[in-house]
Amino acid sequence: MQKRLTLGFFFTLFICTTFIPIVWMFGSSLCEDGRFSFVYYRDIFLTQRYVRVILNSLILASITTALSSLAGVPAGFFLAKTNLPLKNVFKICFLIPFIIPSYIVGIAWANLLGRTGFLNTFLSQYTPLSPESISNRIYSLYGASFILSINLFPVVMLMTEYALKNVNPRLEESGLIAGSIFQVVRQITLPLVAPAILSSMMIVFILSLSEFGIPSLLQVNVLTTQIFTQFSAFYNEKAATASAFPLIGITIILMILEQVYFRGKSFEILERRASHGTIHYQERWLTVTGILFCTFIFILCVVVPLTTLMVSSKTVSAYYDAFHLAKNGIKNTVLYGSLGTTFLTVVGFFLGYLSEKVQSKLRNSIAPFIWLFFAVPATVIGVGLIKVCNRPEGIFQFIYGSLWIIIWGYGARFLPLSSRIMANYFKQIPNSMEEAGIVTGAPWFHILKKIIVPLQGYGIVAAWLISFMFCVGELGTTILVYPPGHETLPITLFTVMVNSPASIVSALSLIIVVMTLLPLGIFLAASRYFLKTEIKGSGVLR
Repeated sequence: MQKRLTLGFFFTLFICTTFIPIVWMFGSSLCEDGRFSFVYYRDIFLTQRYVRVILNSLILASITTALSSLAGVPAGFFLAKTNLPLKNVFKICFLIPFIIPSYIVGIAWANLLGRTGFLNTFLSQYTPLSPESISNRIYSLYGASFILSINLFPVVMLMTEYALKNVNPRLEESGLIAGSIFQVVRQITLPLVAPAILSSMMIVFILSLSEFGIPSLLQVNVLTTQIFTQFSAFYNEKAATASAFPLIGITIILMILEQVYFRGKSFEILERRASHGTIHYQERWLTVTGILFCTFIFILCVVVPLTTLMVSSKTVSAYYDAFHLAKNGIKNTVLYGSLGTTFLTVVGFFLGYLSEKVQSKLRNSIAPFIWLFFAVPATVIGVGLIKVCNRPEGIFQFIYGSLWIIIWGYGARFLPLSSRIMANYFKQIPNSMEEAGIVTGAPWFHILKKIIVPLQGYGIVAAWLISFMFCVGELGTTILVYPPGHETLPITLFTVMVNSPASIVSALSLIIVVMTLLPLGIFLAASRYFLKTEIKGSGVLR
């Protein structure tokens, strides 16, 4: 009974946090002058301007997905299948663009290729291109796609790498007896990992479709910026809600297509966990190609953006000015991020347990249902929260205008993520551990305290730190809901960009990068320390 009531409470809390704002928002957009109406939806689907905006969103997502795949699939292959030197260093570095907020990468490339950028000046001097034409290329749909692909290619890389490590080596060994590496990769390996690659491409497509920071920064007119414009400039929340409908519709259609595509297909060869038995191709030319490719990606995606920001910040005084300008934002970011992350960790713990450890007929449906909300655009969540909370006599009115609406926004955006992290760590805990506690007759809360929580320790720490990184960089929802005096660091950055020199903007961007990467560094260092401690402890016991 304790277990059912607790899990039921937290699942209800998840529904209230994520599902109700969205349903409430769409429900109110269907009501005009007290009557049921499709007037705003009719405008979207029948007005040429909106059709153009929808096409822009699809083009942005398609190009981003293509570029991310071109970088992510080879990177995943070289990491998984070759003896690449400094493999772990490359892998960690490739994750940096995904971890730091996407608009930071956008600011760096805008500084580099903007009208007064270093690379723009160089290219305009030594090529027939004018500074305006170069600048126009980065402030365009294609420039936004390029920067977004830098931010999202690690998703494709990681899923490709782990899928390749799971391929049964005996199949590839059999192929190598009769054919070349090219034939084995083309006829055996790639078909086996195709589902993982397709899934990663779908995730990138959905994430780029719902991206707000980069299109807003580069002034690209897509659905997410249209939602923000309708709400903040025209105060037309119903039109903003209707503008969000295509995003939700496309996301649901893609998920259904994925389910249909994978239904009935066998994945038996992917059931193994990654092991030392993975084949590594020893050919020298392949290793050299991998080094050149990964070095190029490392320079393009990590070195260039971070170096550009450091060079643009110019002096130490820029950091002092940036810190002085944003100290309230930094304080709010740390406080709200800590509160939001703690909420995400606690609720994510029980949602992850519900997804992974509870035996029921709905078990296979709960995880996809929770994960579905990760694809909801940030601006859509922001409009939904305002619709629910900004009601003069509503029960949530006390939240509107306080810091708690920002915490709610973090919960609505990142609960699917924290629950997925927890669920993955729960997979490593054998059911027999909990069953042993049940046999002794201990109540579930006691089992939770003495067995499950200690065993889930790494998962709790990982979920907290990763959630904190995402909360620190959150922009799309916070920019809509933050009350006066409660601005966070990303909001401060977007405000400063309008009327401050590039040096301060770059310095502020680097402060956000440090605040985002610091938890990752702590987690990696702590993991390394505890791993060494465990190894030493096991050695002493032997």
